[in-house]
Amino acid sequence: MAVGFIGDVKCAAETLMQTLKSVPFGIAIAQLSFGVLIGSAEPQRTRQSNRAYEMPRALAGVLLPESLQTILVMHLARDITKAQAGELEADLKKKPENLEDRLKLIGYYSWNGQTENDRQRLRTHVVWVIENRPDHPAAGEAMLRDLPDDNEGNAMILNLWNENLDKRRDDRGVLKNAEKFFFGKDPLKAEQIIHRLAESEPSNQEWPKELASLYRMVGVPGFETNNSAERALEAYKRVLSVTRDPAAREGLAGEMADAEFKSGDFDAASELAQIHLKSSDRSAVHRANILLGRISLRWGDLIGAKQFLLDSSKPEAAAYVRLFSPSMVLAKELLAKGEQETVIQYLTNCQSLWPRGEEILSLWIEDLRHGRTPDFGNLAK
Repeated sequence: MAVGFIGDVKCAAETLMQTLKSVPFGIAIAQLSFGVLIGSAEPQRTRQSNRAYEMPRALAGVLLPESLQTILVMHLARDITKAQAGELEADLKKKPENLEDRLKLIGYYSWNGQTENDRQRLRTHVVWVIENRPDHPAAGEAMLRDLPDDNEGNAMILNLWNENLDKRRDDRGVLKNAEKFFFGKDPLKAEQIIHRLAESEPSNQEWPKELASLYRMVGVPGFETNNSAERALEAYKRVLSVTRDPAAREGLAGEMADAEFKSGDFDAASELAQIHLKSSDRSAVHRANILLGRISLRWGDLIGAKQFLLDSSKPEAAAYVRLFSPSMVLAKELLAKGEQETVIQYLTNCQSLWPRGEEILSLWIEDLRHGRTPDFGNLAK
């Protein structure tokens, strides 16, 4: 196995490449930038057409944030040759502050390194970045968090991040990268960093979301329980404490309930959905009841699921449904259980909630009455 082969790095890099495919000229940017970002395999051609390579690189810099450019540099570096890597090492001896060359070498050794010498060189470059540029987006990337088969190197990285937190505790760039590093290693420290970031950026909703993700994935630091509903309630209270936006506060329980449902924790999702249902958030009546109905189905409570579907179409849901349309996901699941009459009643109720969709609702009702299954499209996702 190559030194530095990390699953989430590969996933992130491949996701980036897929994203580029969806961006106008994205693949062209990636391909044309290759010669500049990594070092062309045709040096003579590069010298003769510098301007041709400068434009794609500049364009990539405009379209891609620095964090994605960093991933792209390290991802593409897996294709450079051993000779090119040697040239980069030689150049770094002359200009040790060249961050881009170090990122290329980190990518190269992570994907292709085989020997102990490769492992040592990878460590050298990773440690340099964390020590000298802990504020740069590259310092927070997965390739720089763990060195495979290098306990000594990983201990050095841990010590450096602790030092960075002491010396540069007010630098948001450093804090953001430190939070990524400690997220899966020291949840309590990650929680503390997130609180500091939330205090420095009170209007940034990224931090409440990150805190919720931390609690969902690794638990709530200092809160011991085997009851996932209790854990979800404690997590909700803590995330709410760093959520400043009034609308976000009202909808927080619903967002966290959706995330717990997707992760398969139905007890936690139910606890949070009940809180959401009691809130003044305009989406609560519709969304919370739909989610509670889906949970009921998974618990084998068909009667409860049917009632939740009808409750989601109460008049109080009009303010939300009128703007965002009714969800058909629970209706589709109930149809699979043979509950056509309940779904017809739901669609009928929605006609007054969703005036602009009255025609399509009527067509779906007609389909059901004639034994046909409607195609709810995106509304059933």
